[in-house]
Amino acid sequence: MAVDTRKVAGRRKVRYRSFDELVADAEALAATEVISLGNWTLGQTLKHLGRGMEGSIEGRPFKVSWKLRLLGRLFLKRRLVYGPFPPGFQLPSTAAARLVPPDTTTPAEGLAALRHGIARLKAETKRVAHPVAGPLTVEEWNHFHLSHAAMHMSFLVPAADRVAAGGAVGSANASRAVREPPPHPNPLPPGEREHV
Repeated sequence: MAVDTRKVAGRRKVRYRSFDELVADAEALAATEVISLGNWTLGQTLKHLGRGMEGSIEGRPFKVSWKLRLLGRLFLKRRLVYGPFPPGFQLPSTAAARLVPPDTTTPAEGLAALRHGIARLKAETKRVAHPVAGPLTVEEWNHFHLSHAAMHMSFLVPAADRVAAGGAVGSANASRAVREPPPHPNPLPPGEREHV
């Protein structure tokens, strides 16, 4: 049965300021046993993020209604780009077919896709319009990808953290550990929101 990810408590508090931080976290999770509090495995999550990154270069895998595009540009763009990214969005079936990898995707396959997507973002400057938020600059797309990644990665908890906190491994309703990332040496400029 699918988990309603809008209602999951105890997710990790994750914030990425760079793609290097994202890869470091992904590598750390790939090196240990991970409990998913959501619907996707670590491998699926990482590959989904990599595919999304490539999609921002290659084009939209799905279309959205004009109402959602209007609402997205007027009210959702800032949240989608700078976070916190809202969980629980259901992709249209055409997009899900392209962006949601099978649950048999291994962490190694997912990590390879993530690294490939990041390499393309760093090497290429072409970006297409976001299907909901509309046209984004390269910098805005980078913020989007980091915010999007933080949301998805927050559902993945090292099993050792769950056991240390007294949570039952694999139980979606048990009390869960929350790991705070270490403080960043370069704080955000005044007025900028923290991406959690």
